[in-house]
Amino acid sequence: MPGCPNPLHMRRWFRIALFNLLLAAIIGALLRALYIWEIPFVRFRPFLHAHSHVALLGWLFIGVVLCLLHDGGNGTLTKRTRWLLLALQGTVMAMLLSFPVQGYGAASIAASSAHLLLAYPLLAMVWRASRSWPAQGSGRLTRWAIAFFAVSTVGTWALPVIIATGNQGKEVYYWAVQFFLHFQFNGWFWFAAMAIGARWAERNAFDLRIDRLTTALWVVSAILTYSLAIAWSEPHPAVFATVSTAVALQAWAAVRMLRLLLRLRTQAYTRFTPWARVLIGMALVSMALKVLVQAAVAVPSVAMMSLTVRHLVMGFIHMNTLGTMSALLLAYAITHDWFSSRFIIARAGLLLLALGIIASELLLFAQGTFFWLGWGMMPGHYATLFGASALMPGGILLVLLSFRDRLRAPKAADH
Repeated sequence: MPGCPNPLHMRRWFRIALFNLLLAAIIGALLRALYIWEIPFVRFRPFLHAHSHVALLGWLFIGVVLCLLHDGGNGTLTKRTRWLLLALQGTVMAMLLSFPVQGYGAASIAASSAHLLLAYPLLAMVWRASRSWPAQGSGRLTRWAIAFFAVSTVGTWALPVIIATGNQGKEVYYWAVQFFLHFQFNGWFWFAAMAIGARWAERNAFDLRIDRLTTALWVVSAILTYSLAIAWSEPHPAVFATVSTAVALQAWAAVRMLRLLLRLRTQAYTRFTPWARVLIGMALVSMALKVLVQAAVAVPSVAMMSLTVRHLVMGFIHMNTLGTMSALLLAYAITHDWFSSRFIIARAGLLLLALGIIASELLLFAQGTFFWLGWGMMPGHYATLFGASALMPGGILLVLLSFRDRLRAPKAADH
């Protein structure tokens, strides 16, 4: 019957989203290999666009929406929702094929624009579903996440106008790109991560109440930290003062949230399987590091370093997308039995993925620090970075293969 709970639908769509992550990870490893070998017909920038769009829009967007619609086990995927997801997946495949061929061209721009247009009605469904969720928790966080997603797309829709007026490559073009990325990472994904965690806690009868002040601190800091993107081209004292205010508010919000989590840690610990604990631990550590890193950019010299050293920029982006969001989504999937860490193949896959994420982050931040200090290139850096990156598609593939075992043994419990 339409609208009835069907865990199989959720599991299948999560598997599709995870397959998108596999594709993105393969391209990511290929891009690392370009620094070691010359690979014919592979152009770095177009393949990088394919990698980022498939990861953000194919894996993270679909994965986050699934977790929110799942509603801790009580949500449903209606026929209309599944059609929207199918259309979204079609645009992801179109981006995967068109970006490597033409970069930003007619087909890739049309596909990415179609994805945004399809995302709006899907998020409207999430908004309506969240209206009955607690205001001091998942309800308010979910609606802020959706609002920030909508705000972020203003940067995307501004790009055609900026290009048509001959401003491509100028400051305003950079600001528009950063506007989208900033409010995706610091708004949509950040608030969605908190909303998913809060909704799980509410469904498990935890006494979780996030007061208005804490939420307001997160919101204001998310808006003001956009000034960091402006600081790269406009290093004015007022801009850095705004950055300092933003990171101070963010640190205050983090301390308030940490106190709440510490109060619930013992109760929550017993509800998770070992691998879910590992993944949630990775997500929380990454979230804490994100706050600390952004607090450090209150110092102007550190802010300029963080914006101009590419290794540090990429490390920060992957810390958000892999260390926080991907770990959280996989933990949610294990907790709700979408795949089982009982199977050796799944545990091996998660181990490879975790090692790949941690090793690549350490290498990116270490090399970025070397560049900043003027120490040059670390010996064998690109070879080791490729090795770390290659672990990730292997790990994701093993997790995907474990879904077959999960379907053959749907009642198996995690250990």
